[in-house]
Amino acid sequence: MTDNYEVFISFKNRDGSGNQTRDSEIAKDLFDEFSRAGIPAFFSNVKLLELGSAAYKASIEKAIDQARVMVVIGTCAEYLETEWVTYERESFHNDILSGLKKNACIVPYLGAFESTRIPRSLRGYETFSTESHAAADVVKFVANFMKSSQKAAEAERPKSVITGMAASTYKADAGHEFRRLKIQSDYTKPADMPAIKYVLSKLCKPSVKILDAGCAYGFVTKDRFADIENSFTVGLDFNEKCLDYARKHNSADNIVYEYCNFEAEDFEDTVENIMQKHGVESFDIIFSSLVIHHLKNPNKFLKRVRRYLAKDGFIILRGSDDGSIVSVNDDGLIQKIVDLHISTEGVSDRHNGRKIYAQLLSSGYKNVKMMNYVKEISGMDIDERNDIFEERFAYRRNYLKSLCDKNPYDMDRKNNLEYMDFALECLENKFSEDAFWYCEIDFVGVAQKK
Repeated sequence: MTDNYEVFISFKNRDGSGNQTRDSEIAKDLFDEFSRAGIPAFFSNVKLLELGSAAYKASIEKAIDQARVMVVIGTCAEYLETEWVTYERESFHNDILSGLKKNACIVPYLGAFESTRIPRSLRGYETFSTESHAAADVVKFVANFMKSSQKAAEAERPKSVITGMAASTYKADAGHEFRRLKIQSDYTKPADMPAIKYVLSKLCKPSVKILDAGCAYGFVTKDRFADIENSFTVGLDFNEKCLDYARKHNSADNIVYEYCNFEAEDFEDTVENIMQKHGVESFDIIFSSLVIHHLKNPNKFLKRVRRYLAKDGFIILRGSDDGSIVSVNDDGLIQKIVDLHISTEGVSDRHNGRKIYAQLLSSGYKNVKMMNYVKEISGMDIDERNDIFEERFAYRRNYLKSLCDKNPYDMDRKNNLEYMDFALECLENKFSEDAFWYCEIDFVGVAQKK
């Protein structure tokens, strides 16, 4: 299933007292029936109204552009005349009359009230009764209509007039993530280098062995370690696609990349085989950036890698923490985005940065030193501001998109993804405004093996 909708369900969500209407219950039953029938249906995301009527309007206009059928629910005449139901119905009806929508129809699903109170735009269509017809009856009618007009509709369906909101595939997300990680490498260098220089000054060794645990595409690995004299670096990651790119584009005479799953049972065997392969007895520096917050058991990982650290060696951990964010003039968008992100299934620990100090101490390290870096956007030009937005926020939709891909008929997940997309679009615009200010902390912990 794609993100395109075949059916638009129009209904009044809440009454004047703020209570859920019977129409909304019928709409939910109808949505579930369409989902079971494999027909993509738009069930309005009322949560978008938190971001303003413009966001909600853009959402419904996008869905109206795509749909071939609109089911209009009205258990009473008053609900049919409310602002949004009227706007949706008349927009769809006008598209049919103008010829913009061909092979399309409206299906009224109405309660028992006087026919004279039915809006004129609904009177020419076959009507179903909410009292005597089940949701399955409506879905069956719609399915038959779509089947009979499918070929013509596919050839003539107009494209959405809204740009930038088309569905993106998982591969496209991965490509976007590739770019984001490159940006992240550039903008986190000021956080890494003081710690790396501090550790090198303390080691005072003629040659240095370095482990980069979680090297991804190798952007950070090559940039931070390739120019260290008499050094040898092993980059580890479990993503073969990342490793293939790193080997082709971010290798150096003193850098190699190897596969390793940090939470696998055979972790020790894998690491020891790699060390033997490259003639490494122990590592003087273990570096890991933005990795441990993804792991199920960060302390277990820290204890595991500790055994491969030289007696006088150092570990450097960099993490992030959404709780460190401070902003001005964001209209509350950042907190809304963070709250939705944190509540999404499968999200990493977004408050890990503050835990690094304690995690190192409890995992067998000593002389823990926090060398945190404050990142803020004053003085940045618009391109740099956009980079910070992409690094810190654009990726957050990926978790929601992945969940929607797994279950495209889950209404809550689809609504949350749509909400996140609109919120991110609004926040991206904020980052371009001179009056907007943003600040956060990159948490950097340095410690020695106890």
